[in-house]
Amino acid sequence: MGTVTFAGHGGDSVIGGWDDITPSAYEEVWAITSTRAGGTNSGNIVLNGGSGNDLWRYDSPSFSGVSFHASYNSAAGSASAANAAGRTSSYSDMGIMIAPEMVEGLSIGYAIGEFDEAADVLGTDASTMWAKYAYGPVTVGIQSTEYDATTSANSDESTAMGISYAISDSLSVSYGTHEVDLGDQTNDQESTGYSVSYTMGGATIAASKNKTDNIRGTATDDEDSFEINLSFAF
Repeated sequence: MGTVTFAGHGGDSVIGGWDDITPSAYEEVWAITSTRAGGTNSGNIVLNGGSGNDLWRYDSPSFSGVSFHASYNSAAGSASAANAAGRTSSYSDMGIMIAPEMVEGLSIGYAIGEFDEAADVLGTDASTMWAKYAYGPVTVGIQSTEYDATTSANSDESTAMGISYAISDSLSVSYGTHEVDLGDQTNDQESTGYSVSYTMGGATIAASKNKTDNIRGTATDDEDSFEINLSFAF
């Protein structure tokens, strides 16, 4: 039982699919500034496991609020703007999500994976844990993700928090933070952002305004960005 997926391009591992579960009315707080044409570096760091091409993933059905997930990617992968780590090995991870039936609105997740970053950095452990709780119109979430490597320069941690409020059935707003402690940098990458979305009939307008300081740990690289999106459903 469950679903098996093969992604030839752009597949999400378990940790990759859970790279940021904090609530947001539109974009994640580290988004928008993440991919840029200019700037000192190539974009924000997000600890998102081993997502990529030619990836297998299994997702179980829910059993009394509990579901199991696993993924495997046989190919090596280079570091990217969205990830602190490259890979010289295959990647695998597994995770569990619990939505306890006795606590309506609560969901908890934990996942762990492993890969080799380089010939001299073997057995890097990736892990993430998160909790999200919805009560009435308010949803809050917190998440901690970690790369635990054999060297301090390759050991990174991130912490994310967010809150959203559904003002009405049509209008929602949110605020969140995301901080990355890079093992080889003095400065933490720090992101904050606001989002809003409004739906009227088949039209939705959404916007985010995000700020990231010390992109990739560089003290001179700070970015402010905003995005507005209008979509129609026919």
